[in-house]
Amino acid sequence: MGLHVLGVNASARTDGFTAELLDEVLEAARRKGATTERLDLVRHPFPLCAGNYSVDPASCGPETCVQGPWDGFGKVAERILSADAVVFATPVYWFSVSSRMKALLERMTSMENQGLLNLGKPMALLAVAEEEGASQALAQMLLPLSYMGFVLAPLGLVYAHRKHLTALKESPEVLEDARIAGENLVLMAERLRGTSFQEPLPSYLYRAPASRAAGD
Repeated sequence: MGLHVLGVNASARTDGFTAELLDEVLEAARRKGATTERLDLVRHPFPLCAGNYSVDPASCGPETCVQGPWDGFGKVAERILSADAVVFATPVYWFSVSSRMKALLERMTSMENQGLLNLGKPMALLAVAEEEGASQALAQMLLPLSYMGFVLAPLGLVYAHRKHLTALKESPEVLEDARIAGENLVLMAERLRGTSFQEPLPSYLYRAPASRAAGD
């Protein structure tokens, strides 16, 4: 069965620069033989993290996180879990990721707290800024997603400064970066597919009594 690459667009717009850059990466992945899908977070609204981990760390997991049929995180989590590789794309708002991307990362705690459900899954990260802040936004995605078990594809960090551009296609350098990221993402997914990686105990167990942590 072929590889499936998911693109997550955290912009409020489905036709903006962030979506355009994401589409370029997904197109490169398709040319490399993968099937692709773009998921716009704005179409699947979800509430902020309820902070269940602070009340009962063991209760923070994929089965308990989704609050009901109106909570779009269930759809988003399902698509991320079923993908062979994921491209996370955000616009830069005040030197940071968008509020939608930040909210997604926080809700994704439920996908790593009781086991790293995306361990070894390749990713690429995209950020589009008006002027500055793209590197900060990329770092703000890279660190938590790495702790969740995602693996960055070679040259999988792509940013664009859209000042003075009416379309990203006006920047050959950005288009080339997007092509390389999409192709490398597929190459890495092909090589890592089926690989078993070591992972630690769920983090909340380290704070449990010794007998519980030992499995007694």
